[in-house]
Amino acid sequence: MKKVFAIAIAAVLLIAVSVLPAFASVDSPGATKANYVIHIIDNDGGHAVKEYKTDVDEGGKQTVVITGIPDEGYEFSKWEITGDYVPQGDLTDPTLELIISSDISAKPVFVKTQPGTDSTTATKSEEPKNIDYGNKSPKTGSSDGAVVAILIVAVLALGAVVIVAKRRSTDK
Repeated sequence: MKKVFAIAIAAVLLIAVSVLPAFASVDSPGATKANYVIHIIDNDGGHAVKEYKTDVDEGGKQTVVITGIPDEGYEFSKWEITGDYVPQGDLTDPTLELIISSDISAKPVFVKTQPGTDSTTATKSEEPKNIDYGNKSPKTGSSDGAVVAILIVAVLALGAVVIVAKRRSTDK
């Protein structure tokens, strides 16, 4: 019985040691997250596009460019941005380079141009309804659930070995 129990423990440990490296963190000092999430909130009067210039660097920063594109009869006014960012220009520039260090939300604001008027007398377009200001990134990397599942299977296997060993000892 002691021999069977020792073999069972050795088998469980061997499985755990061989499987755990598959779930080890791949993050090292040089590893980076591929991209932060840039949530573009479209607005009446136009839309915006985003471009990732770099991946997230070791310092957690990423360079991106956002561009506000007005519809006919509108012109770009400014950017409304939430999140951790440093603009590399003015928030009134339709094309703006940003250095971001988190997920961000960016909303281009457009103003309607009136026929026969210049942009200084334009009126602001209406605010859009039902905006999703979600600020969560998808989780990346290994799941803790997989490690827990493997440990549960290992404990169940150990329990099965103990039950079989007990039955054998009582059969004798």
